[in-house]
Amino acid sequence: QFEAFGKKAALAFAAAGAAIGAYAKQAIENAAADEKAQRNLALTIQNTTAATAAQITGVEKYISTTSLAIGIMDDELRPAFGRLVRSTKDVEDAQKLLNLALDVSAATGKPLEAVANALGKAYDGNLNALGRLGLGIDASILKSKDFDLVFNTLTDTFGGFAANEALSTETA
Repeated sequence: QFEAFGKKAALAFAAAGAAIGAYAKQAIENAAADEKAQRNLALTIQNTTAATAAQITGVEKYISTTSLAIGIMDDELRPAFGRLVRSTKDVEDAQKLLNLALDVSAATGKPLEAVANALGKAYDGNLNALGRLGLGIDASILKSKDFDLVFNTLTDTFGGFAANEALSTETA
């Protein structure tokens, strides 16, 4: 009986070791992918803005803080921020648009990527992309091609939804 137990225990330890090894491998791959995403965003910011190294570090801190506060993975936030910074060519403006995109996404259930892309296109002058999202923006506002008016309208309608969503998830 003791010998049979020893064989079973050895098999269990081997299985546990394999599981730990697979978990460690996945953790290393995830860390490498996260580091690559950080480098890609930093390069995007460097290539499209006049941001300093401190500002780029601040963006990464903002993304980490936002990820924890809102409950959205940083691997969703970085591409969305990168898309917006390519349009705005300004870190602060991209951050404002990402905050709005988070609110719109939380309020409507639309994917963050889709909302960020539509906001980036609208910033570039194509407000039709926002119209296609079905956000309830009046057609006359979209036709005005006035991005500030669209931004203010969306902020009035959806402002605070992401933070509210985070609070409701936190208390659940």
